[in-house]
Parts: sequence; C-alpha cells; structure tokens
Amino acid sequence: MEQKTIEELQKKIEQLEKENKYLKEELDYIKESPYLQKSVSQLIYEATINREEVIKNEFGKRINEKHGTMYEIKNQAYRFAHLLGIDPVSVRMMVTEAIQNVIEHGYGKYVIVTLEIHNDVVNPYMLCSFKHEMPPGKYYTLKEIEENALKGDATSEFFDFENSRGRGEFLMKELTDERRIINGIELNPDGKKIRYFKRILIKYKNPQGPKEKVTFSELKKEIDKLDIDDVVCYFHVHHIESEPAAVTIATLRSSAPKVAELMEANGFKLVEEEPYYRTIFATYKTDKKINKDELLNLFAKVRYIVQQEFDAPLV
Repeated sequence: MEQKTIEELQKKIEQLEKENKYLKEELDYIKESPYLQKSVSQLIYEATINREEVIKNEFGKRINEKHGTMYEIKNQAYRFAHLLGIDPVSVRMMVTEAIQNVIEHGYGKYVIVTLEIHNDVVNPYMLCSFKHEMPPGKYYTLKEIEENALKGDATSEFFDFENSRGRGEFLMKELTDERRIINGIELNPDGKKIRYFKRILIKYKNPQGPKEKVTFSELKKEIDKLDIDDVVCYFHVHHIESEPAAVTIATLRSSAPKVAELMEANGFKLVEEEPYYRTIFATYKTDKKINKDELLNLFAKVRYIVQQEFDAPLV
C-alpha cells in the first residue's frame, strides 16, 4: 500500500513537471521566437472595464488572483513587453499600479485601458493609457498630479508610506520614460457626454535613445470636440527620463503672440509652431534647468492671458 502511494506521488510529480514545462513554453514563446519582435509592427489591445463591478466584487475581497480582472490586463502588458524586448516585469508593475489607481481613485462606471506596441520606428516603444470619467466640475491640474507623485517620494515632505496612491504615483513616475496627462470631453460607452482624465505612460526599448516626436493627435481630438466659444489652453511638458526638456502650449492663434512674449521674457525660446485650425501648438526650449514651481507659475500666467482674451468684451 505504501509502495503504491509512492508510485502515485511520483506520477503526480511527473505530471506536474510536464504541466510546468508547458506553461513555461507558453510564457517564453514570444521571447524565444526569432520572428515576432521584428514582424509585429503595431498591436493594440483595449479593454473597457466596468469599474463598479470590480470594486464591488474584487477590491478588498479574498479572490483567486488569476480570476481577477486586473490579472488579464497585467498578463497582456507582460506579453506586449516581451514582443518589444522591454523588461516585462517593470512594465507589468507599471500597468498594475496604473490600473489599481484608476479603478480605486477614478470616477464613473467605466475605465478604459489601452496597450499599444509601436515597433516600426527608430526606438520601439509601448504606450499604455488609462482613462476614467471626471466628477462634475472637477479637473485634475498639473500641480495636483505632481503633489500625488511627491507623496510617494521618500525624500519629500509629502511622503506618506501608508498612502498607496502616493506610492503608486511615484512608482509610475520611476518606471516610465515619458508621461502625459490629458483632460478631454467625449461620449462614454453609455452615450453620455463626459469630461475625462487620461494618463498616458510610455516605455521605450532604449530609454536613452531617440524619442518619438509628439504629434498632439490626442489634444487635436479634444480641440475638435470643443464649441467655437470654448477656451483653448493646453500644456504638454516633454521629458527626457525624469527631467523636463521642453514645453508645448496650445492656445488660440490670437493668444499666441502674448504667450510667446511671456515665455521669451522667462528664458524660453520658441523653436517650433504648428497651426491647427484656430489654434497654435507652440514649442519652447530653454538652456536653464526647468524648475517645477517656475513652470507652474508660468502656466498660471498663460491661463490668465487666455482667460483675459476670452473675457474681453466684443468691440
């Protein structure tokens, strides 16, 4: 009887080893393929998540991780990273923090997660975006985003180890090569017009290599949705690793000359202008180190210029 039990255990071990080998091959096939990393030029995965269902059934509950909603998306991120030859562990961690953040601290019924591979470029990259509805009358500002990130920085006065949101912001900042924030207006899956918040995280195959030129396609889509009387005032900070390298400001054409004067007076040189209908995308660079507080102060002055024009009575 005892001998039979040992034989059964041995067979069970052999079966588990076979299953483990099969699972390992499933995970490694992308990494080991001599074709996939070169042949897949672009790949897009998008998931619309019912945020309310995840919070009700998964958050704070003892569930099998493999049955969870986040597990599916984290695994997709892991696979996508392999396709580009990017460290899959750091990408999985980055996406995990972003999904956790947007589900737990977001608003509205839906969260939309998009993962994109861009391989047919000089420096291949993976773009991950996380979007949720904003509460009525609420807008995220650059200042709030930076303060959230500082809450996860152990050297900062804002550091709060017990605040998972602060740690998440800090980890996302450390694990990405470029970050973008977009506030826009669109129809949600229910057909309701909403104002939304989108966080975009970009990971390059070579973090020190050339970055893709920002096309502002996202911002242009937002401008297209605005009414003719709406204010246009968008900011994009270009980063090289964690340091700001340039600033693009989108305003109405009529505001652009005054904004250019302001930026020049503060040591920023206009290096490129891209007209888009009634707006101008103006990119500025500076030789000096860009200070966060100075930048926020400049943005406030730009908003003041734009608002003054908007409030001016028609002659």
